[in-house]
Amino acid sequence: MQNVFMNIEHVRALAAVVDEGTVEGGAFVLGITASATSQRIRALESRLGQVLIRRTNPITVTEAGEAVLKYAREIELLESETIDRLHGLAIGADALAGPGPGPRPAPTLLRIGVNADSLSTWFRPVFAEVASWDDIVIRIEVVDQDKALPLLTSGDVLGTVTSASRRGYGTRVERLGTMRYVAVATRGLAERFGSGAEVDLRSMPMVKFGHDDDLQLDFLARAGIAAAPPVSVVPSSWEFAHAVAAGVGWGLIPVMQLDRLEARSDLVRITATPFADVPLYWHRWTLASEKLARLTAALHRAAATMS
Repeated sequence: MQNVFMNIEHVRALAAVVDEGTVEGGAFVLGITASATSQRIRALESRLGQVLIRRTNPITVTEAGEAVLKYAREIELLESETIDRLHGLAIGADALAGPGPGPRPAPTLLRIGVNADSLSTWFRPVFAEVASWDDIVIRIEVVDQDKALPLLTSGDVLGTVTSASRRGYGTRVERLGTMRYVAVATRGLAERFGSGAEVDLRSMPMVKFGHDDDLQLDFLARAGIAAAPPVSVVPSSWEFAHAVAAGVGWGLIPVMQLDRLEARSDLVRITATPFADVPLYWHRWTLASEKLARLTAALHRAAATMS
């Protein structure tokens, strides 16, 4: 395929409508009309000879659109860092002569994916580090740890925490650590469905985080149980833990949360193999970005608390 030049304003229009979900929303962010925004995207599609977005509500990207959206995110990040460097040079030059460096550049937006359990436990020190940076803001997409990679592939995020270890095209992967989950239930629930540490997991009610959460089902499969018991769904990390502590059902809770729950509940560990270890990896774009490297270092420092 011959080299094809993409107009950067057309690429920005694509990213804007995907971010906002509609052409009108993207147009508002860009400060132009909806008609002009549509024309830019159609011109880009014509230039590339491929459909880039699905004009649904909200707007989504096609496979070709994913590649262009990722390019748009990379340009956004590298452009922001270049402006920061130029601003720094201008401050230095101002000490000698000439006009001042102008207003401080807008902070760089770093979009990342993090699973809910990590967000509620070991990830929290990252917030303290980000709070000390005046040149970075973060936008977090909450996603299950084994369903996160599509966000990276599509360009929705520039890095994500996931349980998958295999590196994708144009990305690098670094191990963060292992998150241990413990199978627990209230003492009363465990006594109703078993004796001692052994319970009947085929009939004992269970709590899941969400429809995409396979952690409990995988645990049952390893125990040789194919059919799912009665299931309640609680799609929030701490509310999930409190639902288990209230006796709604058994569940797998991160050890880092369990330590805080056991002091004020009657939770007991169930089954002969009561834990599941989930390895976590940080997948990110392969870019020479100081800000992305800084965020990566903060993640590693925070993840060290998992061990």
